[in-house]
Amino acid sequence: MAVRYMKDLSRLVIQLPRSGSASGLPACVKLSSSKVSSQPLAKRGAKHKVTLIPGDGVGPELLSSVKDVFSACGVPIDFEELYVSESNPTQSVSVEAVAESCHKHGVCLKGIIASPLAFQGGILQTLNMKIRRELDLFANVVRVYSLPGIHTRHNNLDLVVIRESTEGEYSALEHESVPGVIESLKIITKVNSRRIAKFAFDYATKHGRNKVTAVHKANIM
Repeated sequence: MAVRYMKDLSRLVIQLPRSGSASGLPACVKLSSSKVSSQPLAKRGAKHKVTLIPGDGVGPELLSSVKDVFSACGVPIDFEELYVSESNPTQSVSVEAVAESCHKHGVCLKGIIASPLAFQGGILQTLNMKIRRELDLFANVVRVYSLPGIHTRHNNLDLVVIRESTEGEYSALEHESVPGVIESLKIITKVNSRRIAKFAFDYATKHGRNKVTAVHKANIM
């Protein structure tokens, strides 16, 4: 039973690839190769160091359970736990410290970081966006698949959603053209459009998938 849970939980691991090389962990986000440390990952038989960010809300409870499962299964992993929070900014480590740890270890397990309701500033100033931009995490990858024995409205699902997460709505460029009128710019560039497309096709090739569907929002943008 623990082994089955281990297989499911392992999909939560965020791998930051090193200059295009592959490792044994599932790739969920891509990091620009120009920013990655050249230090080798853990060798076979040795323990792997992983950055752990519990986050806010259910994050600490969830990742605590992950650690318990890893320990029970004897997974060769040591966690470097970093406290990152906008709710308690005085106790939070810096974005630079998070980036340094991720570059050093190559793998990060991260819970959600909640922004306070009274947050002052735009979306680009939130810790989530700062970390995403610092590590150049441009591809949001979500796998949707049906679990055996669990009956839902839609069954036999096995698909992957890949979304560009630095442009469009994430550009966060707004201004007040005249008093009471706000304009929001959703910037999309050729360079980053080609980059996310290449990532999607590379992912499909590496994971044995023979179809890539492009979805856009031209009708509502």
